[in-house]
Amino acid sequence: MANELDIKSPVKADNIHTSLDVSQGAPITKLKRLETFDEDTWEDITLELVHHWKTQYQKVVRCGGGGDLGRDVIAYNPNGDWENFQCKYYAKPLTLDEAIREVGKVIYYSYKGEYSFPTKYYFVSPKGVQTQLLNHLMDSQKLKEELIKRWDKQCRTKITKKQKIELDEDFMSYIDNSVSFEIFDHTPPLDIIELHSQTPYHVIRFGASTRKRPKSIIPPLTPEASELTYTSELLLAFGDAESNEVTKDNLTTFPEYEQEYHSARRNYYSADGLEKFSRDWLPNDCYEELLDECYETISPVVMSDHKNGYARYLKVSAQAAGTSYSSHPLHHYIKIQDKKGLCHYLVNEKKVKWVKR
Repeated sequence: MANELDIKSPVKADNIHTSLDVSQGAPITKLKRLETFDEDTWEDITLELVHHWKTQYQKVVRCGGGGDLGRDVIAYNPNGDWENFQCKYYAKPLTLDEAIREVGKVIYYSYKGEYSFPTKYYFVSPKGVQTQLLNHLMDSQKLKEELIKRWDKQCRTKITKKQKIELDEDFMSYIDNSVSFEIFDHTPPLDIIELHSQTPYHVIRFGASTRKRPKSIIPPLTPEASELTYTSELLLAFGDAESNEVTKDNLTTFPEYEQEYHSARRNYYSADGLEKFSRDWLPNDCYEELLDECYETISPVVMSDHKNGYARYLKVSAQAAGTSYSSHPLHHYIKIQDKKGLCHYLVNEKKVKWVKR
């Protein structure tokens, strides 16, 4: 019939499915997870974000308690000016009234000489901002007009309990001539997640289940320069078993070795893909720790007596393949190919040799 449509097959995923995917199903998105955090957790995340900001500014400090004078996280630039990150927890998206109160604080206390006026001011909240506030942040004149309009209700008696703050002539002159409302902005929740991903705390806070490991690339026909050491060692192991030289040129005359040679290269590229996959979201020493675990697992077998280098290689490969790495952050992403490929990494680092010489 004319209104009938053919049902297409689902598109095949271009990543590796892990046991985590099967046991837990589709992961909670980072944005949804951010929305579930309570006030105490948001406090911790704020401190973790400071870890990132410290890499971007000359100095970063945090004001605590009731004496912060409208400042939360202060980031100083080399020229002495400063930016404010107002990392407040709100159960709902930040409203215009709440923002006006905070804007009023920083304007008032800079007017009083408690500190200079900042060059940038960001609202950082896990639920983001309401549309009404967003529209005002995008229009500095509109934000200024709203501050004046709502001053009596939101700021006059709410900035400090010691006195009522009036919009008198001097204060209005300061607002008109010294305050740039263009500095006020917000950091959307997705940007918060991106900033947090640049800290070493990200995977612990948001989990690894949202990460999808790409499939390993197919090794090029001609080995790369990085493969010279481990492939040469492997050819020596073949030759040790044959009591004759085995090279890339005569490898085709030994079908078993040729098959293992190509398998070894695929395993190496699998482990190399794992290293690249982990590089941007785990601490820098994480993959090194995985290599260390591998070495500790295989070293007794490497050091044992074997009838030849190829026999040593096979025993070590079997030992490596049986290692669980259950305590490592990459646990759910590690395949048998990776475990064997790690051995070739160790050969490249000259920590392992198949033939004693």
